[in-house]
Amino acid sequence: MALLILMTPKGQTTQVPVTEPEMTIGRADHNHVVLASQRVSRFHAALATDGPVVTIRDLGSRNGTFVNGRRIEMQILVNGDNIDIAGYWMRFLAFEQERIDDEAMQLISERGPLV
Repeated sequence: MALLILMTPKGQTTQVPVTEPEMTIGRADHNHVVLASQRVSRFHAALATDGPVVTIRDLGSRNGTFVNGRRIEMQILVNGDNIDIAGYWMRFLAFEQERIDDEAMQLISERGPLV
């Protein structure tokens, strides 16, 4: 099971389960994860799941997709990776379901609001 903890630029958080073989992230309503900002491309990035492996791929966005502070084209995600898309911060979590809620809340409280 994989999960994204999404924090908006205003500090609101939500959990997004990674449940589909491919999930898109972007500004357009047709994405699995919709980020409401003009800085986000209509179709900004995509997550692809192949068994236990989850990759993130930038879809040619203008402002880029960053993992752990580095701009990427495509990267395999590992537990705890930080993703930044135009000021939207996400933490990637990949572990057993029973640990997700406790770990997610701990990570959110450690991160604090974006400035």
